[in-house]
Amino acid sequence: MNRIRSGQLTTALLLSNAFMLMCMSAPMGMESMWGAVIAFVLQGILCIPMLLLYKEGFTLTAYCSRKHYIVPLLFVLYFIVRGGISFLLLWKGSEHLSLPFSQPLITAALIGAVCLYTASLGLRTFARAGTIAFGFLIFTLGILLLGAWQRIDFQQLYPTADNTVFGSAMHILSLGDTLPALFVLLSFTDQKSAFSSLRFLGLSLLLWEVILFLCITVLGNLLSAAEYPFFLLTSVSQPLTTQRADAFYLIVFVLLCVIRLTLLTVLSAHLLGMLFPGLRCRSILSILGMIGAAAAFSAMGFEENLWCIIGIVLFACVIPLLFCLRMKKNPEWKEEPTS
Repeated sequence: MNRIRSGQLTTALLLSNAFMLMCMSAPMGMESMWGAVIAFVLQGILCIPMLLLYKEGFTLTAYCSRKHYIVPLLFVLYFIVRGGISFLLLWKGSEHLSLPFSQPLITAALIGAVCLYTASLGLRTFARAGTIAFGFLIFTLGILLLGAWQRIDFQQLYPTADNTVFGSAMHILSLGDTLPALFVLLSFTDQKSAFSSLRFLGLSLLLWEVILFLCITVLGNLLSAAEYPFFLLTSVSQPLTTQRADAFYLIVFVLLCVIRLTLLTVLSAHLLGMLFPGLRCRSILSILGMIGAAAAFSAMGFEENLWCIIGIVLFACVIPLLFCLRMKKNPEWKEEPTS
């Protein structure tokens, strides 16, 4: 796996967060904006053990070379599950967009094929593609702001009865599943710049606050009936009177989904490769596992809940904290395996 710069790591995680924001379906209100601040502060606190761990010189490659299988396999399972949830969110979101394909399996097959091709190019190429996707995201946000600014009504910023700060914070925290990906990615960037990788949390918070503010002040009373507020916002906020801008939002929505799924595929396939060097078609197995998980979640009617928060805390905080406590007894975890 190629090494990447901290800026590329920041971009990849920010794009993953942006996809989850587009798919947010919970009730929104002024409490959501405060809840987002609390949620991202909590995410920053959860990152402290992993940052301290890498500051001590920990590398995931050295850890896996010591024949430790359980924790890496748990991370693989986590990435596959989150990839399945991403497919499920794509299927639900496509019902509100004019995608040229609407069947879930066809959608999964096409997106999966693109992800496999992107994953086959390596992490460094993927990181460069993320920079291009980030440019598309900024351009699309510019179009959104251009169409929304005249419709902003500050009188809509008032407390709501069906929303709470705590509930909003917990829901947004449950969407912060990029933290376990950060733990793995830190092994492939400069450890001296590990703390700078937390920039993605600040940028993600800014993005959330902008979109939440626009949804609240532009949609107004329509917000309570919106199943997917972001998609309704894009429909209402059209910058041109003769030409709709839906195509831009459609491109970015699918592009962010591909970026997110590719990231999860690359990470799970790489961990499988470190554990089982002779295993072939690791990316294909990861994608198939994600599609299977999505189909199972769809049949069960899965929704984001407390289990998502538990998973994030476990993989982003508890496991790194346990590793920190054991580093003195296992100094070989700091060493890269020799050939």
